[in-house]
Amino acid sequence: MTIRVIGAGLAGATVAHLLHQAGRRVEVLEGDPTWGGQLRTASAGGILYEPAGAHIFHTSDTAVWQLVTGLVEMLPYRHAVRTEAFDRVLSWPPQLSELRELPQWAAVERELASRPAVPRADNFESWCVGLMGETLYHEFIEGYTRKQWGEDPKNLTAAWAPKRIELREDGYRDLFRDPHQGWPSGGYPKLLDALLRAVPVVMGRRVTIDDWEDVCAGADAIVVTCALDEFFASHLGALPWRGVRLVNHYLPGVDHVLPCGVLNTPSPLKPHTRAIETKWMSGQTEPGTVVSYEYPGAPARHYPIDDVAGANRALARRYLDELAALPGPPRFVAGRLATYTYIDMDQVIRQGINTARRVLEALG
Repeated sequence: MTIRVIGAGLAGATVAHLLHQAGRRVEVLEGDPTWGGQLRTASAGGILYEPAGAHIFHTSDTAVWQLVTGLVEMLPYRHAVRTEAFDRVLSWPPQLSELRELPQWAAVERELASRPAVPRADNFESWCVGLMGETLYHEFIEGYTRKQWGEDPKNLTAAWAPKRIELREDGYRDLFRDPHQGWPSGGYPKLLDALLRAVPVVMGRRVTIDDWEDVCAGADAIVVTCALDEFFASHLGALPWRGVRLVNHYLPGVDHVLPCGVLNTPSPLKPHTRAIETKWMSGQTEPGTVVSYEYPGAPARHYPIDDVAGANRALARRYLDELAALPGPPRFVAGRLATYTYIDMDQVIRQGINTARRVLEALG
């Protein structure tokens, strides 16, 4: 008997790897011709870059870090982000020490003094304005949010804002505070290859509800990591996703172009949301670099849209209920696509660890 995993992205690969390590027979079905999902690393002139967007590994989960570093070498990279604001390049998250040097500081200071004790969580905009005031919100966040999500910020939930938005006064300029951070030597395919090298994977096999009987045949359990609305042919309605596309510029003979790995561009006058220079992450020293400009609105499933009314999440739960009601062996879900959640790579791996454990407990 076999445990069948649908999807060979990071979630599916983690589950399959751990089940294989536990001595179980595993088979992975992947719809694309290659595995890895959005964890892509390409090369131009010998310089690595990420054609599907920047991925920065960071975690405070020691077990996740030990799993990853047991498979690949992680370069000692700590992620710094800057943003174009007030006609300057400033730290992201904003630092009060830098803001005090701005001509707009008097207005900003008045707004900060009148903030509520706790930001209102009515929606994404109300939370951000409550944290930093109108001026900083409009300069740093509003334009970026409208471009990135294609929505009025008032229509987005504030639930994930505390994890993504800060106003700092401690001088700490790395984006993440997690103790474990890095970038895999040679790129993310090295990590996926290490997870899947001992596991049978059928690529180019995209499955839907129409294939459920075949998927279940001879299976002890099913693990689903693909998008559930796609799996069910959107018969309850399509789940809204926000995708990005990258335009990559190879520049020979130069070292670096950007001041750091990612430069945010919140201005609504510019169509891209950020520029990415992977050479900061890879640590390469060869001449030449690649600068990638990220444009929102691509027809891809990169980011679930968490609306303030909760309608999208409610629809996702209906799809989960549909999956649970199907006949056949026990089934489990993991990963951003199947759970319709905005989570980081370490959280995806943690879901994979927990899912593998639940499968093993269910099968005894």
